[in-house]
Amino acid sequence: MGRVLTMKKLIGVAVLGILLLSLVPIANARSARACTDGADASFQTQSLTGNSGLYSRPSKTPTTLVVFDHGYQKPATAYWDEHLRDAATHGVLAVAPDYTGIGGAPDYRGWDVSAGATDSITDAKYFLATCPSIKEVVIMGISMGGNASGLAVAADAKRSDGSPLFDYWFDVEGATDVTETYLEARAVAPSGNTYADMAYHDIEKEMGGSIDQAPDQYQKETVVSRVADIGASGLKGAVVVHGFDDGLVPYNQSREMANVLRANSIPTEFYSIGGRGKGESGTTLTGDVAGQADPGYESPFAGHGAEESKTQLVITTAFDRLWSFIKGTKVTADQETVVSETPGARHHRGR
Repeated sequence: MGRVLTMKKLIGVAVLGILLLSLVPIANARSARACTDGADASFQTQSLTGNSGLYSRPSKTPTTLVVFDHGYQKPATAYWDEHLRDAATHGVLAVAPDYTGIGGAPDYRGWDVSAGATDSITDAKYFLATCPSIKEVVIMGISMGGNASGLAVAADAKRSDGSPLFDYWFDVEGATDVTETYLEARAVAPSGNTYADMAYHDIEKEMGGSIDQAPDQYQKETVVSRVADIGASGLKGAVVVHGFDDGLVPYNQSREMANVLRANSIPTEFYSIGGRGKGESGTTLTGDVAGQADPGYESPFAGHGAEESKTQLVITTAFDRLWSFIKGTKVTADQETVVSETPGARHHRGR
């Protein structure tokens, strides 16, 4: 009788093993469906990650995840649908959080970059766990998103196997020196500049007070001062893009960011943008100054781009470089490139 029971147990174990093996293709198929989609669409992340935002899936199994961090008053659900769909056509899985704490329409107020960094990490980990085909994670931040994405990298987040969460960082016209941005906004706000006044108060809310009241918090959230943490995070490379004549986030912030990244042995490409050509105009320093004397003045420079634009030269340069990176053109250490357009022509000067 004992031998008969043993044989029954062996048969049961064998049957169970066959059943489990038969479920593997089903599990793989479900995982593939969660990471791919034939539709040209973006979707809400709320039910997946618990964070408001958008994500998109390519038609084929992705090996790269891109996290997009938005700028001031530009939440993903309002401004990033087209970029998310573009990402899917380039074969990557992409997610763009709104940042917990950002206000609603029409102003979308808030400089919630610390929450944005946390949300970016949460979303990246979710999709890595859901899509085991993902091997590489890129984070791109534009304008205020440079602050949020830089903090996300500096947080030294890890994957489940202990390796670095983020492999590459694209910093586009990024406010990586939020202390400088705050001081500039505070200085301009009394002139009646509504945008500066909002940014000044929203940064103070994020930091828990003025720079005199919370200097340590300003230091903690100023990305350029966190470069040692970024260097220790295992970041493999960075791409920095900024317009010479930026009228919102000064060009010097990206120049300084690129310099300190290189000083910490992080391969970094730097793209400096000049003339805008036929592309959409951005906010320019020369336009701000000359426009006071001549309201009809239109600067020939690219300036600070609206991140939803498909023609503004800073934005198109950043996305062109992202898509070429996805295709296999890796980051080159110490590369310097000037991009400037005149009507009908584009000029590159690099080293």
